[in-house]
Formats: sequence, C-alpha cells, structure tokens
Amino acid sequence: MTDKKDLTFSDLALALAGDYISLFVIFPDESYTEYVHDISCSQLVKVSEGADFFMGLSHRAERIVPDDREAFLSAFSRERVESAVRDGGSFSLVYRVITDNGSVYHQLKTIRTGSGCLIIGVQDIDRQKREELEREEDDIVYSEIADSLARLFEVIYHVDVKTGHYTEYSASESYSKLGINTCGLDFFKSAIVDAREYVHPDDLENFIRQTDRDVLLADLAARGSVSHVYRQMLDGEYRYMNLLAFRQKNDAKSLVVGIINVDAQKRRENESQNYSHIAAALASRYEVIYHVNILTNEYYEYSSSEKYAKLEVGTVGKDFFADCRINMQKDIYPEDLPMMSAAIQKDKMLDTLSKTGKMVLSYRLMLDGRPQYVSLYALHPEGDSEHIIVAVENIDETKRLELEYEHAVELATRDPLTGVKNKRAYAQAEAELDSHLDGKEDPEFAVVVCDINGLKQVNDRLGHKAGDDFIRSACMIICKTFSHSPVFRIGGDEFVVILKGNDFERRSILMKKMTVMLESQRHNGMRMLATGISVMRKGLDKRVQDVFQRADNRMYENKKQCKSSVH
Repeated sequence: MTDKKDLTFSDLALALAGDYISLFVIFPDESYTEYVHDISCSQLVKVSEGADFFMGLSHRAERIVPDDREAFLSAFSRERVESAVRDGGSFSLVYRVITDNGSVYHQLKTIRTGSGCLIIGVQDIDRQKREELEREEDDIVYSEIADSLARLFEVIYHVDVKTGHYTEYSASESYSKLGINTCGLDFFKSAIVDAREYVHPDDLENFIRQTDRDVLLADLAARGSVSHVYRQMLDGEYRYMNLLAFRQKNDAKSLVVGIINVDAQKRRENESQNYSHIAAALASRYEVIYHVNILTNEYYEYSSSEKYAKLEVGTVGKDFFADCRINMQKDIYPEDLPMMSAAIQKDKMLDTLSKTGKMVLSYRLMLDGRPQYVSLYALHPEGDSEHIIVAVENIDETKRLELEYEHAVELATRDPLTGVKNKRAYAQAEAELDSHLDGKEDPEFAVVVCDINGLKQVNDRLGHKAGDDFIRSACMIICKTFSHSPVFRIGGDEFVVILKGNDFERRSILMKKMTVMLESQRHNGMRMLATGISVMRKGLDKRVQDVFQRADNRMYENKKQCKSSVH
C-alpha cells in the first residue's frame, strides 16, 4: 500500500495543469486529503482530510444547486468512478455550485495515478460553460429560424454547379407526391423534364429558359440571387410558385434552389390589380370627380375633360356648395336650373345620402354651345362619414339614344289615326294587370268598352275620310270623359278604357257625363257610341279578360238599345 508520505509533487502536477480550484487525493484505503493551490507560494496547501471520501460525499454535495444534486450523487458514486478510471480511463462531471454571487459551473475530473491513488480535480468553468450555452442557444435559435424558413419552401435542391448532381429536401407532402427524385445526376436536365409535365403551358418556355444552367449562373453572378414566378400543377390544379436560386456563402461549388408556394399571395395581387383596373375603367367614364369635406366644405376636383376645365372650377376649392350655386347659373340648361338649385343644397344632399346611401340626378349642361345630358352621382366613401364623392358623367349620347328608343316604342304603341294607345299597348297593360291578380294585391280597376255606332253607313255614304273624322270625334268624347285613364283603340270601331285611381272612384259620375255628351251629339238619331262598364271582382276575377268580357257584353246590350230607340 502506498504511504501518504510517499506522495510527491510530480504525482499532483497533472491535476494542477487545468487551473483547478481544489483537488482531492483518495488513497487506496479510501482516506482522502483535500488540497488547494496557493498561488502566492506556488505550493499545494492541505485544507482538509478524512477517512472515507465517498462516505461523506452527501454532506459535501450540500453546496451543489438542488436541481443538479441528485444527478451528481447518482453519477459520482464509488462504483461508477472506479469503473471509469480502470485501465487508464478518466471520469468527468459538470454541475453547479451555490456561491455568494449565485450559481457557478464547476467541472470535476478524476484519474488514477500509477501509485493507485485517485486524483479528483475541481475546476471553475463558469465563464466557458456559459459562453458554450450561449452558443448552443444561438445555434438553437438559428436552427429554429432556419427550420421555419425552410418550411416556407415546398422543396429545396442542393445542386453541384459543376456536375449538376443534386439532393432534394422536400418539406411539402403535396410536392413529394409529384414523384420527383430525392437525388439526381443532373438538376438542369431534370428541371426541363419535370417542367414539361407539371409547369403550365403558357409559362413553360420562359421557365425552361430561366432554369438553363448558363442563364441561371449568369443571372446569379449579376444579381446574387434569382426569383422567378410561374404556374405549376399541384394537388390537381395549377398554382403560382416562386423559384428562388442563390449561391451558398463560402461555397462556390454549390447552388441552392428553393420552390415557394405563392398562390394565395399572387391571386390576391391579381385581384388587387383587377380591382385597380376596374376602378380606373369606372373612373374614366366620369368627366369630373369631386372629393368634398362635408365638415369644412373644402373640395378637390379631378377632371379628365377639357370641356369641364372650361367651367372654371378650380382643382382645389374652399366651398363646394357655394361654387356650385355660382356655376349652375351660367352652365346648367335653364329648364333644369330650378330642379338642380333645389337638389344641390348641402342639407338636402346629406339628408338624401343618409336615407338612400346615394344620390343620382340627370340634367342638361351647356357644353360646346348646346345642352348635353349629364348624370350626377353622390355617395359617401366606405368607412368615411366626413367626405362625399360627387361625380359627373356625360350621358348625352346614351340619353338621346334612349329618348329615340322611347319615341320609337311610343310610336309602336300608338294608334296613328287617333293618337291614343293601340291594341299592342292594351295587350301589354292587360298582361301587367294580370300579373297582379294573384289574390294578394288585387288592384282596384274597371274596364269600359266603347263601340262606334253607324261607322259603316258614314264610310258608305260619305267616304273613308269622313269615316276617319267620325272615329276621331268619337275618340275625343272618350278622352274628354276619362281624362286621367289610358284609352286604347283595339279595333276599327272599338275602344277600351282602364279606369284606376280617381277615375275609378268617379266611374258612375263619368259614365253619366258620357251619356249626356252622347245624347247631345246624336248622329242620324243614334248615339255615337255604345258603352259598357265592369268592375274587377276581388277573389273572383282571375284575369283582366274576365272583366273585359262582362263590359263587352254590356256594351252589346247598350248597342241593341241604341238601335231600338232609333226605330
């Protein structure tokens, strides 16, 4: 057995090499001595000793941080240490010790000397350990960032620039389903093959050109990175993808190519562009647009028309409503001025906007020396209650075409001889009324049928010109009687009147009035017209024809009476 006195300084030299705080020498009989290095005298100074080092280990471990203590005692047992240092091995353990300045990292190292002693050195590694932990934390953060960025990509290719050999790292299940190889001999050739199968036909030619080896490397040399958006088949439909290529830092031999799914972003951009184009197209239809602050009345004018520039409305104004009143006097067609003067009042406009959300006015404006139809639109911008937008559109050509059409329709539904509505117009009026006879609305109305008496005799004796005059005279009686109701000529000598509103309420009085007029204008001893009237019966009449038929039957009864009174 080695005697404690036989221990020499050389036996301990290895333990002191690491700038240790303290060291323990455990002799073969398991007794121990603790030494510290006294820097002032470059000597080892004994500070404690004991009979059994491992027996008192629990007591000495009280200074160890509680979270590390159990693991320390479990790891630093006699059996584990003996096993580790057998055959020239060593034992090492890192743990934290409680000090006045907080916890400090210590490292314990154990070796066996040639004399059979165990030497345990304790080193303060707090600074190194904390730097190491910071680096590890930075590495973890960097790794998490890199991992997060990598997940943005559907797939990443690591390409050998010289040989074209590549490795694929796919983060997307959808992309992996495409069956593209995870490794390959030539990235650039594979890209062309895959493109022909998956890239949208409209983007194919440009994609192949962009991923050509020489073109790609030249673009990288010029710009440092390459970005190219194209459409590719993914999950059964074409989606927008972004190819990003860049050279690895400090690696001239490699190239990294990543594919990002940008479909949602690109489609939003396209929608935004479409919206802008639509907005621009809509804005172009207006001659002038005003943005008016309704709190201060200040406004901005945006005009694309030289015609409106002649109105002398400045691009910026202090009082929109006052300027409008001035300009209306000289620019609005006189017949429309009263209406516009009443409408373009601040309180009136704001009241209309609050009730309906918008205001639309059509009027005539003096442009190019003649009145032209324009339409004014006013509304609040969405989410902005302090402003209104007022836009003026020139609708002259459209309006005049509309008037021409209305005139043509009017002519098509007018009887050219009498000027009243014709049979075609009656059919339209009848169909419209029928659509309301559903048992819910049942509008109140009556039908009057009138037939001219003696028209054939007039034509035979005096000619058709006299017959036409006779028809016009009969029509005049009908129109004078029912001045607020539409009159229809539905045959050569037959007329129909649909009574509504005031004429319906006064139908009995009007029929008596007609009788008096017909009595005063008898022709060849006979009334000029035979008449019949019928009122719509709610819940019973299902169509206008039912009402018409009763009125027509009564007209024929009246016609018989007219003929019998002559004889």
